[in-house]
Parts: sequence; C-alpha cells; structure tokens
Amino acid sequence: MKNRKQLLIRALIGGIIGVAVLIPMGGLFNDLVSGGLIAMGSHTPFRLVSSNLEWLVGSVPLAFAIQMGLYFLMGAVAGVSTLPFAEDGKTLVLRSLAHFVLTAGALILICTLLGWAWSWQAMAVYLVLLAAVYLLIWLARWVGWYAEADAIRKKLGLAPAPSPLKWRETLPYLPFAALLCLALPALLGLWDAPDVPVLRGLLFPWLLLPVGCFFSALSLGRRKGMCPLYPAACALLTLAAVFLVYNSTAWPYCIVALACSLAGSLIGAALRKMRN
Repeated sequence: MKNRKQLLIRALIGGIIGVAVLIPMGGLFNDLVSGGLIAMGSHTPFRLVSSNLEWLVGSVPLAFAIQMGLYFLMGAVAGVSTLPFAEDGKTLVLRSLAHFVLTAGALILICTLLGWAWSWQAMAVYLVLLAAVYLLIWLARWVGWYAEADAIRKKLGLAPAPSPLKWRETLPYLPFAALLCLALPALLGLWDAPDVPVLRGLLFPWLLLPVGCFFSALSLGRRKGMCPLYPAACALLTLAAVFLVYNSTAWPYCIVALACSLAGSLIGAALRKMRN
C-alpha cells in the first residue's frame, strides 16, 4: 500500500513536470515539423498545438487536451523511474526492461500522433537516444550503489587505502566514459545525415560530450577527490572516436572532453574538501 502511494505521487509529480517541460519543447517541435517545414507561409517560432494531431481529430481544443495528456503520460512514466524497481537483481532487470518498453511506447505514441517522427529512420533515432539515456542512467545508478557499498565498508573500517593515481576508484566510472565518448557517437553515426551530420557534428561534441564529461567527473570528484586518470580516459576514448567515427579534423573534441572532465574533477574535489 505504501509503495503504491509513493508510485502514484511520483507519477503525479512527474506528469506535472512533464507538461511544464514539454509545452515549450513541444511548441518548437510542432513548429519545426508543421509550421517550419511544411507550411512556410504560416511559420511561427512556437506552435502550441500539433497540426498533425489537429488534422487527425478535427478539433483544436480536443487536440490540445490529447496533447497535454500525452505530455503528462511521458512525465509520469519518467517520474516512476525515480523509485527503485526491486531489491534483487533478476526482478530489477525484468522490471527495468518493462519500464523501458513502456517508456518507448509512450515516446512512439507522442511522436506518431504529434507528427514528430516523419519517417521510421527518425523514430529509430529517437529510440536509440532513449536507449542511450536509459543506459547512462543505469550506469550512474550502478556507480551510486558502488559508492554506497564503499561508504559502508569505510564505516566498518574495511576500506582499502587509496590506489596509485586512484585508478581503482576510477574504474566504476570507465563504462560510463566509454559509452559517452566512444559508443554514443558511433550509434549516432548510424542515423546521421551524410551531408549534414547534425547529430555527430553539433549535438554530440558541443552538448552531450561536454555535459556528460563534466557531470560524471564532478560526481567522481565529490566522491573520491581528484582522480587524474578519468580526464585522461575521457580524452583517450574521444581520440579513439576521432579515428573510428570521425576523421583527423575532429581532434579538438579531445580537448573538449579533457577540459570539461578536468573542470568537473577539480570542482568535485574542491566540494568534497569543503564538505569534509
């Protein structure tokens, strides 16, 4: 009964946040796929109601109500994910997979009804990005669980001494760095346009890469102090992506990864020192 009440509360809060976040974001998407690309004569910077949904239901108020319901559904599904799904491993994996299928279904429903996915390739890109975000969250939670277990060992006097250059402390964060710096650009390249690579050329190097490197290094710095091997690993993994996914002209991406992860590590270490 208590878990069900928490589930409903998280779903309600998530739904409200989803509506608040998706209204401005959806307005831009609605204009892009309907006003911006199709009806250039009626182009507006912001389109509150999807033209595609309005055409499907034949009524602006009804389309608006359905659209708000879809926004609430997506937020509610995301809000539920803030609760732990289970305590044992097998049940946790099964429920996580079920939640991912539910989240993907809500995303497909929104993109189809609102006309955001104009082809199956675009829908595939949305689903790949969703899977990447889901996996990143899973890795972040795994790191959190590892840190909690390490804190328990420390309180019991079982924590080992810091390793040289803190390589052991850096290990749990390396899967996240590999996924972000190497696997993600490779996945984006499968669906990127060959003439204008927006996903690999703009979204990844100037948004996903710096944000992901900074905050992951910030988390590591706050937990373990300055770990110099993590910025080096981010730079080297990005260098591998330069040769495997890009070309030699993309080497500045390594500087972006190094600088952002180094800044996150320094700030995290400073916050840890202030807290202690």
